[in-house]
Amino acid sequence: MGIIEDLKSELQSARAERQWVEDDWQDYVTYTAPDMERGFNRAGGVTSSDGMSVFRHSAARNRSRKLFDPTAVWLLDRLASGVGSLTMPEGFSWHGIGFGDPFAPPPTQDDEEFFELVRDHLFRVRYSGRSGFALANRSRILSTVKLGTGVLYPVENENSLADIRTPIHYRYVPLYEIYLIVDAQGNDCGFFRVRTLAAWQAVKEYGGKVSERVKEDAEDPKRKTREHVFVHACFLREGGHSDAADIRKSRYESIHFEEQSGHICRKAGFFEYPLVISRWDRDGLSPYGSPPQAKLMSDIKSLQSLARDSLIASSQAVRPPIATHREERQLDLNPGRTNPGLIDEQGRPLFRPMIETVNPGAADSQIENIREKLRVGLYGDLWQTLLEGNGRTATEVNIRRKEMADMIGPFSTNILAGNENLFEREIGILGRRGAFSEGSPLEPPDTVLAGDVTLTSTAPIDQMREAGHFEAIMGFQEYLAVAAAADPSILDLHDRDEEYDLTRRALGLPAKLKRRPDEVDALREEREETATQQQQLAAGESMARIAKDGAPILQTLQQGEGKTDVA
Repeated sequence: MGIIEDLKSELQSARAERQWVEDDWQDYVTYTAPDMERGFNRAGGVTSSDGMSVFRHSAARNRSRKLFDPTAVWLLDRLASGVGSLTMPEGFSWHGIGFGDPFAPPPTQDDEEFFELVRDHLFRVRYSGRSGFALANRSRILSTVKLGTGVLYPVENENSLADIRTPIHYRYVPLYEIYLIVDAQGNDCGFFRVRTLAAWQAVKEYGGKVSERVKEDAEDPKRKTREHVFVHACFLREGGHSDAADIRKSRYESIHFEEQSGHICRKAGFFEYPLVISRWDRDGLSPYGSPPQAKLMSDIKSLQSLARDSLIASSQAVRPPIATHREERQLDLNPGRTNPGLIDEQGRPLFRPMIETVNPGAADSQIENIREKLRVGLYGDLWQTLLEGNGRTATEVNIRRKEMADMIGPFSTNILAGNENLFEREIGILGRRGAFSEGSPLEPPDTVLAGDVTLTSTAPIDQMREAGHFEAIMGFQEYLAVAAAADPSILDLHDRDEEYDLTRRALGLPAKLKRRPDEVDALREEREETATQQQQLAAGESMARIAKDGAPILQTLQQGEGKTDVA
C-alpha cells in the first residue's frame, strides 16, 4: 500500500495545481464550446472537491445559458474543421517516414519505397472500421482547438493478437479525466487518469481483478450500475529503458487501482510514452496548452453582454413595462381585446409605458466591431483565401496559400508535434508483433535498420509551405530558357536529376513515380545505342546518296577526257 499512498498524494498535488486551469476551461466551455464533454457543462462551474472527473449528470439544459451571440462558437468550429483538413485530413497521407538523423545521407530508392510501404500500412491500420482512430482523432483536434489540449490514447489490442487489421485501438481521453505531468524541461513524463466506472464495467475492464466490494456490486442486479472511481497512474520506472525486452523493465510503469480502497487492479508498463498530446499554444512549461480564444475572452464576454442587452432592449421596445393607475388593474395586451375602466372621463389612458426611449440598435456598431476582432483573432478571415481563389492565376493562388500557411503554421506545428509519439507507439507495437521481422512483407532494408527512423510531416499545410520551392523552380526554368538561348553552355551547370527529385518532394509525389537507378541507366544506354544506330544509318544513307549522285558526274568527266585524247 506504500506506493498507492504515494500515488494518491501525487494525484492530489496534480489536482491542486490544475485548479486555475479548470477555471479557464469552464469559461471556454461556457462562452465558446458548449458541445464539449459533460464534465465541463455545470451551471455552478467546477465545484467538486475532487475535480471534474466525478461529474456524472449531463447538464444539456444548461448549455448555451450564457450565449447570446454564437460568433465565437461557429468560428472555433470552423477553425477546428480547417485545422483538421490542413493537418490530418481523412483519405490523405498526412505524413511520411524518413531518417531522423539530420546528417544521414539521402534515402535510397529502396529506402523511400519501404518508407511508403510502412506509411500506407499505418494508414490502413488507423482508418480500419474497428480501430476508432477517425472519431478519436477528430475529438482530439476539437479539444486542442477549443480547450488548448487534446489527448489520444493508442491501446494495443491484447484480446486478439492475431488480428492484423486492428492491432491498435485508438481512444480519446477527455481533459477532465487526465492529469498530465511534465519534467523540468516541459517534456511529458507521466499522467494520472481518473475514471468513474460502473461495477459491471470495472469487472469487465480488469478481468475480475477488482476488490470484493466491486465484485459484490457487480453481481447484484440492483447495484451493478453503482459507480466507483479508478485511477490509472503512469510514470517513469526506476532502472527502466526503452530497449528492454521485458515489460517489467520497460521505460514507463503503469498501475491501475481503486481510489477509495487502494486495491491494485493491474500492473503493467509501456515501452513508449502511451499518450499522444497536442497543444494549440503553450504557456511556458505548463502541461496544458492555451486555446486561440484565450486572449480574446474579454471581448467574447463583452460581446455576450452587449448581445444580451440588445435582446432586452428589443423586447422592451416591442413589449415595454406598463404603469397603471391602480395596482389591481390588469392589462390585456392581446390584439383586439377590451380593457374597461382604463381611461378617465376626459379619455386619457390610465396607463403608460414606463420606458419610452429604448433604442434596440444602439449597440449594433459595437457588436459588429467585436465580431470583426473575433474573425481576425480566430482566423475566420483566412479561410476566404481558398474560397476566393476563382479568377486568380495559379501563381496568385499559391502565394495566398503560402501566406495562410505562414500565419497558421506555428500552431499546426504544435499539433503535429504530438504525432511523433503516435508514430513511435505504433511502430513499437507493430514491431513487437513481428511486422518487421525477416520474411515479413514489411521487412526493412539493411540501410533502414542501421538508421534512426522518424515521422516526416507531409500534410496539406506542409505542401503549402513547399509551394514556394515549386514556384522558385518554375521561375528558374524560365530563366534557364532565356539564358541558354544566349549561351547554351550554361546548361552544363544545371543538374536535371536533382531538379526532378526536389520538384517531386515539393509536390509530395510518391517515390514509385521515379524509376530505379538501374532502370534509368538501362533506358539511357538503350537511347544512346538507338541514337548511335540512327547516326550510322544516316551516315550510310548519306554516303549512298553521294555515291549515287556522283556517278553521272564521274561518267561525264571520263567521257570528256576521252574526247580530248581522240582530238
